[in-house]
Amino acid sequence: MKSSNRRRLLVENLPYNKPALFLDRDGVLIEDRHYLCRPEEVQLCPGARNLLEHAFAKDWPVVVITNQSGISRGYFDWDAYEQVTDRLLELLGLAAPIAAIYANGHGPDAAPTSWRKPSPAMLQAAAVDLQLDLTRSLLIGDRLSDLYAGDRAGLAWMAHVQTGYGQRERPAVQRWFSQKQMRIKGNSCFELALLDSLLDFPFDRLVSLND
Repeated sequence: MKSSNRRRLLVENLPYNKPALFLDRDGVLIEDRHYLCRPEEVQLCPGARNLLEHAFAKDWPVVVITNQSGISRGYFDWDAYEQVTDRLLELLGLAAPIAAIYANGHGPDAAPTSWRKPSPAMLQAAAVDLQLDLTRSLLIGDRLSDLYAGDRAGLAWMAHVQTGYGQRERPAVQRWFSQKQMRIKGNSCFELALLDSLLDFPFDRLVSLND
Protein backbone atom coordinates (compact mmCIF):
# COMPACT_ATOMS: atom_id res chain seq x y z
CA MET A 1 0.00 0.00 0.00
CA LYS A 2 1.39 3.36 -0.99
CA SER A 3 1.86 6.05 1.63
CA SER A 4 -0.70 8.84 1.91
CA ASN A 5 2.10 11.32 2.60
CA ARG A 6 4.81 12.78 0.39
CA ARG A 7 7.76 14.99 1.23
CA ARG A 8 10.32 16.47 -1.12
CA LEU A 9 13.37 17.99 0.56
CA LEU A 10 15.08 20.40 -1.81
CA VAL A 11 17.81 21.93 0.36
CA GLU A 12 20.38 20.53 2.73
CA ASN A 13 22.17 21.77 5.83
CA LEU A 14 19.99 24.70 6.84
CA PRO A 15 21.28 26.61 9.86
CA TYR A 16 19.83 25.22 13.08
CA ASN A 17 16.69 26.78 14.57
CA LYS A 18 15.74 29.09 11.70
CA PRO A 19 12.19 30.32 11.21
CA ALA A 20 10.47 29.42 7.93
CA LEU A 21 7.78 30.81 5.68
CA PHE A 22 5.04 28.19 5.24
CA LEU A 23 2.74 28.45 2.23
CA ASP A 24 -0.35 26.54 1.22
CA ARG A 25 -0.15 25.53 -2.44
CA ASP A 26 -3.50 25.74 -4.23
CA GLY A 27 -5.06 29.18 -4.00
CA VAL A 28 -1.97 30.75 -2.41
CA LEU A 29 1.15 29.82 -4.35
CA ILE A 30 -0.61 28.67 -7.52
CA GLU A 31 -4.09 29.26 -8.89
CA ASP A 32 -6.67 26.80 -7.56
CA ARG A 33 -7.82 24.60 -10.48
CA HIS A 34 -9.93 22.18 -8.37
CA TYR A 35 -8.02 18.88 -8.20
CA LEU A 36 -5.21 20.14 -10.38
CA CYS A 37 -3.38 17.24 -12.04
CA ARG A 38 -2.11 18.66 -15.35
CA PRO A 39 1.27 20.43 -15.27
CA GLU A 40 0.31 22.65 -18.21
CA GLU A 41 -2.46 24.17 -16.06
CA VAL A 42 -0.11 25.33 -13.29
CA GLN A 43 -0.15 29.11 -12.96
CA LEU A 44 1.53 31.13 -10.22
CA CYS A 45 -0.66 33.42 -8.15
CA PRO A 46 0.10 37.15 -8.45
CA GLY A 47 3.04 38.07 -6.25
CA ALA A 48 4.16 34.48 -5.64
CA ARG A 49 7.52 34.61 -7.38
CA ASN A 50 8.33 38.03 -5.94
CA LEU A 51 7.57 36.81 -2.41
CA LEU A 52 9.79 33.76 -2.77
CA GLU A 53 12.60 35.78 -4.31
CA HIS A 54 12.41 38.19 -1.38
CA ALA A 55 12.39 35.32 1.12
CA PHE A 56 15.44 33.79 -0.57
CA ALA A 57 17.27 37.11 -0.48
CA LYS A 58 16.57 37.36 3.26
CA ASP A 59 17.69 33.76 3.84
CA TRP A 60 14.24 32.49 4.81
CA PRO A 61 13.47 28.88 3.84
CA VAL A 62 10.07 28.47 2.17
CA VAL A 63 8.08 25.32 2.92
CA VAL A 64 4.93 24.30 1.03
CA ILE A 65 2.25 22.31 2.89
CA THR A 66 -0.66 21.01 0.85
CA ASN A 67 -3.71 18.80 1.22
CA GLN A 68 -4.29 16.75 -1.93
CA SER A 69 -7.52 14.84 -1.33
CA GLY A 70 -7.76 14.16 -5.06
CA ILE A 71 -5.41 11.25 -4.34
CA SER A 72 -7.79 9.47 -1.97
CA ARG A 73 -10.78 10.38 -4.14
CA GLY A 74 -9.13 8.69 -7.13
CA TYR A 75 -9.02 11.82 -9.32
CA PHE A 76 -5.25 11.56 -9.85
CA ASP A 77 -2.24 9.67 -8.52
CA TRP A 78 1.07 10.62 -6.96
CA ASP A 79 2.83 10.56 -10.34
CA ALA A 80 0.48 13.30 -11.59
CA TYR A 81 1.02 15.24 -8.38
CA GLU A 82 4.81 15.06 -8.85
CA GLN A 83 4.50 16.33 -12.43
CA VAL A 84 2.57 19.34 -11.15
CA THR A 85 5.26 19.88 -8.51
CA ASP A 86 8.00 19.75 -11.14
CA ARG A 87 6.16 22.38 -13.18
CA LEU A 88 5.75 24.61 -10.13
CA LEU A 89 9.47 24.49 -9.43
CA GLU A 90 10.22 25.22 -13.09
CA LEU A 91 8.00 28.32 -13.04
CA LEU A 92 9.58 29.63 -9.86
CA GLY A 93 13.14 29.20 -11.10
CA LEU A 94 16.42 29.26 -9.23
CA ALA A 95 15.90 32.76 -7.84
CA ALA A 96 12.79 31.70 -5.92
CA PRO A 97 13.61 28.29 -4.45
CA ILE A 98 11.49 26.15 -2.15
CA ALA A 99 13.22 24.34 0.71
CA ALA A 100 10.70 21.52 1.05
CA ILE A 101 7.23 20.43 -0.02
CA TYR A 102 4.92 18.34 2.16
CA ALA A 103 1.72 16.81 0.82
CA ASN A 104 -0.90 14.35 1.95
CA GLY A 105 -3.54 12.52 -0.04
CA HIS A 106 -6.07 12.09 2.77
CA GLY A 107 -9.74 12.94 2.41
CA PRO A 108 -11.94 14.77 4.93
CA ASP A 109 -12.38 11.59 7.00
CA ALA A 110 -8.67 11.47 7.86
CA ALA A 111 -7.64 10.80 11.45
CA PRO A 112 -6.82 13.88 13.55
CA THR A 113 -3.22 12.67 13.77
CA SER A 114 -2.79 12.50 9.98
CA TRP A 115 -0.88 15.03 7.90
CA ARG A 116 -4.12 16.54 6.61
CA LYS A 117 -4.64 20.14 7.71
CA PRO A 118 -6.01 21.33 10.15
CA SER A 119 -3.57 18.91 11.77
CA PRO A 120 -0.19 20.58 12.41
CA ALA A 121 1.64 17.36 11.47
CA MET A 122 3.14 18.60 8.19
CA LEU A 123 4.56 21.68 9.90
CA GLN A 124 5.92 19.56 12.71
CA ALA A 125 7.52 17.14 10.25
CA ALA A 126 9.20 20.07 8.51
CA ALA A 127 10.45 21.37 11.84
CA VAL A 128 12.18 18.03 12.49
CA ASP A 129 13.52 17.55 8.96
CA LEU A 130 14.83 21.10 8.56
CA GLN A 131 15.50 21.93 12.25
CA LEU A 132 13.13 24.89 12.18
CA ASP A 133 11.90 27.18 14.94
CA LEU A 134 8.12 27.10 14.54
CA THR A 135 7.56 29.77 17.19
CA ARG A 136 9.18 32.38 14.92
CA SER A 137 7.79 31.03 11.67
CA LEU A 138 5.14 32.50 9.35
CA LEU A 139 2.27 30.97 7.40
CA ILE A 140 0.05 32.12 4.55
CA GLY A 141 -3.16 30.30 3.68
CA ASP A 142 -6.51 30.78 1.99
CA ARG A 143 -8.50 28.38 4.18
CA LEU A 144 -9.33 28.33 7.85
CA SER A 145 -7.80 24.86 8.05
CA ASP A 146 -4.42 26.36 7.11
CA LEU A 147 -4.64 28.77 10.02
CA TYR A 148 -5.80 26.06 12.41
CA ALA A 149 -2.70 24.06 11.52
CA GLY A 150 -0.42 27.04 12.05
CA ASP A 151 -2.05 27.89 15.37
CA ARG A 152 -1.69 24.33 16.63
CA ALA A 153 1.96 24.30 15.55
CA GLY A 154 2.62 27.44 17.60
CA LEU A 155 3.46 29.85 14.78
CA ALA A 156 4.08 33.52 15.55
CA TRP A 157 2.38 35.20 12.58
CA MET A 158 -0.09 34.12 9.94
CA ALA A 159 -1.82 35.73 7.00
CA HIS A 160 -5.09 34.92 5.28
CA VAL A 161 -5.39 35.79 1.59
CA GLN A 162 -8.57 36.15 -0.43
CA THR A 163 -7.26 34.23 -3.43
CA GLY A 164 -8.37 30.63 -3.91
CA TYR A 165 -11.03 29.85 -1.32
CA GLY A 166 -10.03 32.88 0.71
CA GLN A 167 -12.88 35.21 -0.19
CA ARG A 168 -15.58 32.76 0.85
CA GLU A 169 -13.68 31.77 4.00
CA ARG A 170 -12.78 35.28 5.17
CA PRO A 171 -15.89 35.73 7.41
CA ALA A 172 -15.20 32.41 9.17
CA VAL A 173 -11.55 33.35 9.63
CA GLN A 174 -12.48 36.68 11.19
CA ARG A 175 -15.00 35.05 13.55
CA TRP A 176 -12.51 32.40 14.60
CA PHE A 177 -9.74 34.89 15.32
CA SER A 178 -12.08 37.19 17.23
CA GLN A 179 -13.32 34.32 19.38
CA LYS A 180 -9.77 33.15 20.00
CA GLN A 181 -8.72 36.60 21.18
CA MET A 182 -11.68 36.71 23.57
CA ARG A 183 -10.82 33.29 25.01
CA ILE A 184 -7.18 34.06 25.74
CA LYS A 185 -8.09 37.35 27.47
CA GLY A 186 -4.92 39.30 26.82
CA ASN A 187 -2.46 36.41 26.87
CA SER A 188 0.03 35.96 24.06
CA CYS A 189 -1.49 35.11 20.68
CA PHE A 190 -0.21 34.89 17.14
CA GLU A 191 -0.67 37.88 14.86
CA LEU A 192 -3.09 37.56 11.95
CA ALA A 193 -2.91 39.70 8.82
CA LEU A 194 -5.86 39.87 6.42
CA LEU A 195 -4.50 40.33 2.90
CA ASP A 196 -6.15 40.50 -0.50
CA SER A 197 -3.32 38.54 -2.11
CA LEU A 198 0.41 37.88 -1.90
CA LEU A 199 0.92 41.27 -3.53
CA ASP A 200 0.00 42.79 -0.15
CA PHE A 201 2.50 40.77 1.89
CA PRO A 202 4.35 43.01 4.40
CA PHE A 203 7.95 42.21 3.55
CA ASP A 204 9.18 43.75 6.79
CA ARG A 205 7.93 40.60 8.56
CA LEU A 206 10.76 38.63 6.99
CA VAL A 207 13.27 41.05 8.42
CA SER A 208 11.86 41.54 11.91
CA LEU A 209 11.52 37.85 12.77
CA ASN A 210 14.93 36.99 11.37
CA ASP A 211 16.89 39.63 13.29
